[in-house]
Formats: sequence, structure tokens, C-alpha cells
Amino acid sequence: MGIFKRKRKESLSCSEGNRLASYRQEIKIGLFLGIGLLILALFIFVVGDFSNLFQKKGYTLYTYFGSVSGLEKKTVVRLAGVKVGVVEEIRLKRNQAEVELAINPDVGITKDSTATLASLGLLGEKFIEIIPGKEKDLAQPGDTIGSLPPVGFDQLGMMLSSLGDEIKETSRALRELLGEEETRTNLKEIFQNVSLFSSELNDFLRENRSSISRGLEKSAEVMENFDQKVETISKNLDELILQLKDTVEENRGNLKENIQSLKELLSNTEESLKLLNEALEKLNKGEGTLGRLIQDPELIQKTEETVNEIQKIVKPFSSLRVNMGLRAEYFAKSELFKGILSFALWPSSNKFVLAQIVHDPWQDRFTYSAQGGLRWGAFAPRAGILESEFGVGLDFYTFNDRLVFTLEGLDFNREPRPRFRAWTSFLATRYIHFLLGWDDFTLSEKRELYFGLRFGF
Repeated sequence: MGIFKRKRKESLSCSEGNRLASYRQEIKIGLFLGIGLLILALFIFVVGDFSNLFQKKGYTLYTYFGSVSGLEKKTVVRLAGVKVGVVEEIRLKRNQAEVELAINPDVGITKDSTATLASLGLLGEKFIEIIPGKEKDLAQPGDTIGSLPPVGFDQLGMMLSSLGDEIKETSRALRELLGEEETRTNLKEIFQNVSLFSSELNDFLRENRSSISRGLEKSAEVMENFDQKVETISKNLDELILQLKDTVEENRGNLKENIQSLKELLSNTEESLKLLNEALEKLNKGEGTLGRLIQDPELIQKTEETVNEIQKIVKPFSSLRVNMGLRAEYFAKSELFKGILSFALWPSSNKFVLAQIVHDPWQDRFTYSAQGGLRWGAFAPRAGILESEFGVGLDFYTFNDRLVFTLEGLDFNREPRPRFRAWTSFLATRYIHFLLGWDDFTLSEKRELYFGLRFGF
């Protein structure tokens, strides 16, 4: 019996020891897991994002805002919606919020990019959105990029409140306006007139649909032809400018020689003027033979009588005026040059005779013109031989005779109709005129534009 009790006590003590050992092991495991979870929680709160631990350190950019309300450190920085960095630091600098951005090293930000505050949804967390610029140069570490001011809910509320007041004021004005019987009557009449006009317009379009379509097609054809003409003229002008440049380059040396000769001529003229001034001083003092003759009253009287007689003889020729010019015209459609040498004699201010030698590029021969005309105010009609055919012309002078519009007709026996042309001349400088004309415009198969230059005086 005693042995049995002793064995029982030993078995009980062994089971209690095993139980205590098991409890101790469970307590150790629980403490280990609790401490591990606590460390993990602290790690999450401190670090925030595990991906930052395994990412290479990026470079720093700065931007400034007037207000960064709601923005926190470690906030995401996005470019085109993709995360490219985080907000490293936010500090106050000169009454502005300086935001330090840590950008991933593999992301390039252009110098003209701008940063703005954005949010995920209406009430979501705020983040920095970078709007890329158009430059190719990338921002370097430590650079500052521009920013766009964010629109806060308070500013949005003020804008909506102001908009609501304006809507109320507009509604009140409309109610006052529509409350008058006369206004309602006028509005009804306006709507009725608009309805009537719409009905008439629909009827007109329905009846003339085919005519309008043909007219639009013709307009499109005309515009297409006009574009082709303009393109051809542009090409011809480019070729003419190139030819002028080549001519200037070829004669550059002659121009230098002429300038040097002009300088020498001016120097000689200055010396001659000095000698002339000295001679005039002697004449005024009555020195020398000529000076004594000038101071003689009887000789002066005889000289005046002689001059009067000479004036009576020369007076009919005093109003005589001569104009000469060399004209070059380029015809765009035929791609031919036409040369004209002209000579105009004005015996008086309202009468003139015009003579021309014309090279006809189509027939490769010379033709001649001889016409007489009168000028009445701005108009100057003329008639006679024009390019070896009987022809007439009418010139209209304006802008102090610098701009001339001309209409000419010739070869009146030609079938199916005579040759008519119209052109204008503009005096750009003292001796250079620009020309633009429309030759044989009454026949579509021979009609073509031409332009050119006239050198003359």
C-alpha cells in the first residue's frame, strides 16, 4: 500500500512537471509572436512602403506652392498617372511651401515640367502630379520645376456662390422682362418670323438644291485652278529671285568699282564747288572782267532784254517731257519672256505720243507700236498702231501717278474676238515699276497671267 501511494505521488509529480513545461513553451511562443507582430507594425508605420527599402535612392527636385493643405510627407509623386517618386520633405520658405521631391533614378523629368496638387477622387488623398513639358532637356538633381496653383474647396465654393448669385440676377432680369405684355408679344412675333423664315429657307433649298450643288462644284474647280495658278506664279517668282541674286553676285565687283569712282567724282565736285564759290565772291566784289561787266547797269539791262527774247523763243519747248523705259514680262502659262522698249513724248501736260519696239516670243519677231493720246484728269485714252495691229488703250492714273491701271484692245479682225488685256503698274522706287496683268482674258484657251518689271524714267 505504501509503495503504491509513493508511485502514485511520483506519477503525479511527473505529469505536473510536464504540464508546467508545456505552459512555459506556449508562453515563450506567444511572446515571440507578439514581439514579432509589434516590430512588424512599427516597421510598417515608420517605413510606410516596403518597396522603398529595395529601391535605389533617386535624385531630388524642388517645387513651390502657395498652399499644400492636406499634403503629407512620403506622399506619392506621379507622372502620367504612374508613381515616379515620393514627397521627401515639406518646409516653409519665404512664405511659400517648399516641397522636396525624391524622383526615381530611372525617370527623367524635363526642365519645363510643372507640378500640381491632385487628389484621388473628390475626397481622396492628395498627391503630386507632374505635367511634362515640351523641352528635351532633362532637369538635373537639385533643380526647381514650376508649379500650378491648386483649386481648394473654399475657392471652389466662393466661385460657385458667385455663379449662383449671377444666375439669380439673370433669372430675376428675365422674369421682369418676360412679365411685360409687350415683350411677350414681341417674342411671339420673333419666333413666328423665325419659323416662317426657316420654312421659306427649306423651300428655297429644296427647289434649288441642284443649282446650289453645281455652284459649289464650280467654286471648288475655280479655287483649285486658282491654287494651281498661285503655285505656278510662286515657283516663277522663286526662279526670278534666284536669277536676280545670281546677277547681283556676278556684278558685285563692278558695283565696288562704280562706288569707288563715285567717291572720286564727289571729291572732284567738292573741289570744283570751292573754286566756284571763290569765283562768285570775286564777281560780287566786281573783280575781273566778268565782275565789271556784271556791275555795269547798261550791260545788265541789255542782258535782260536778250534773255526775254530767248524765253519767247524757247517757251513752246519748255513743257516738252520725255519718258523712256525697258519692260520685261513673264507669262506663267507659256513660260515665255516678252521684252518692250518704250519711248513717250509729252509736248504738253495733256498730250503725248507713245512709240514701242516689242519682241513677240510666240512668233519670235519684233513688232512696233505708235500711238497718240490725250490726258483728261486721271484718264488717258490713246489709239493707233499697237504691236503692228490697230489698237486702242485707256490708262487710269491714281495714287499720285504711282499706280496705273491699263486696258488695251488690238487685232480687231481676229476670230472669234479681238485680243484684250488688262494690267497694272506700281512705281516701287524712282526708276522701278512692278507689273501684273491678264492677257487675252476673253478667250479661255489663251488666257494667262503675267508679271514683270519696268525700268525707266
